Amino acid sequence: MEKLIEAITRVLPALSPQMHRAAIYILDNPGAIAVNSMRAIASEARVSPPTMLRFAQRLGFKNYESFRDVFKQNIAGKGYGDRADDLRKSMDIEGVPGLVRNTAAAAALGIERFQDPDFALAVERIADIIVKAPKTFVVASGASFGQAISFHYVCRMALPNIELAAGLGIRPIDSLVSLKKSDAIIAITTSPYARQTVEVAKFAKSREARITAITDRRSSPVGRMSDAAVIIDTHSPHYFPSMVSLNATLEAISAAIAVKCGPEAVATISDCEKTLRASNYYWDEDQ
Repeated sequence: MEKLIEAITRVLPALSPQMHRAAIYILDNPGAIAVNSMRAIASEARVSPPTMLRFAQRLGFKNYESFRDVFKQNIAGKGYGDRADDLRKSMDIEGVPGLVRNTAAAAALGIERFQDPDFALAVERIADIIVKAPKTFVVASGASFGQAISFHYVCRMALPNIELAAGLGIRPIDSLVSLKKSDAIIAITTSPYARQTVEVAKFAKSREARITAITDRRSSPVGRMSDAAVIIDTHSPHYFPSMVSLNATLEAISAAIAVKCGPEAVATISDCEKTLRASNYYWDEDQ
């Protein structure tokens, strides 16, 4: 982002009054650019939205979104405290309604890549590896662990030999002492990458097990080690990475696993449901 800020500073003297006003606002509020819409920024800078677009194009960008992406990437590299402060400042522009709109817009952009054939192919590759492995371990830490629990709960209905690495008081790597070359792991981590998850992936690689990953960059520690990886978008106006794409990806993978397991999985899922109902697991309105 520093190069872009320098470029904006260099062109300032040659800008029209409207573009000059837009440039000054951007220089003074770089964090707001990443988390607010073009219309909101234009309003704060007291210029028209088309002026913001023309300014981005003046700097060599095809559209405003590609210009804004530079600021998004900068925020992605910030700590939680800095991002929380940016979030607080952005509230002064659009308030809670704007925050809700921007969160929804970021989530929608993350889901858009699901339409990419390569994304679907990556999902299928992971499902294939998991279905063929004698045993698969689901590995995650921190905020991703909750999503891993849900994924494991759903998947084991169709695939009983899938296990959740770690539990209360147990490190993820402790759960993999029996990992074999024919087994697999699915490692879930996004920036900043959890050390425990990366260490498990390294251990799995040392055992020559198959490694699959859900991460935010192909160049991430688990992405580089993986045999198959789904790359998700975690950008959000929130101070914490978005979990929307991760949840949707895990849902897609669990569905692909169920389909690839065939009729046997259907029977296993049905038996699981019958057991839950027979054990009075679900609430009965007639009770």
